[in-house]
Amino acid sequence: MSDGKPVEAPSRERSDVSGSPVVRTASRTVTPFVIAFGVYLTLFGTSLPGGAFQGGVVMATVVVLVAMAFGFTPTQAWLDERALAGLFVLGAAIFGAVAFGAVALGGDVLELFVFPLSVENMVKLVEVAIAALVTGVVIGLFVWLADGVHGGKST
Repeated sequence: MSDGKPVEAPSRERSDVSGSPVVRTASRTVTPFVIAFGVYLTLFGTSLPGGAFQGGVVMATVVVLVAMAFGFTPTQAWLDERALAGLFVLGAAIFGAVAFGAVALGGDVLELFVFPLSVENMVKLVEVAIAALVTGVVIGLFVWLADGVHGGKST
């Protein structure tokens, strides 16, 4: 550093750990369990520790894990922007339908007692909507930030 030589920039194609077969195998092995744990946190967070935000973040970390194992550029190419937008729209649509559907049924905003389903099932529906929104936002932020850091597509 002080000898006057320029510091070489790290490779933009892969992270330091992405070349390791151990990391790749571990990510392939752990991914389904992480997704299952995120779903568990989302669905049972109403009565146990956890919830939609935590479940959504845990499910989004799968994409981060894949990017760390296989590289940022291939992960960005693999992700479909329409799917991320679909998560945003799906979460917002479900939440809006529950929130304002209660008004249409004669109740207040988010009054779950007016729906024909049980309150527990309605809460789970709201939790799924929030988890979809959080998952989409976290993955979107990750892709956006990695795009800037790793010199992907410029806008």
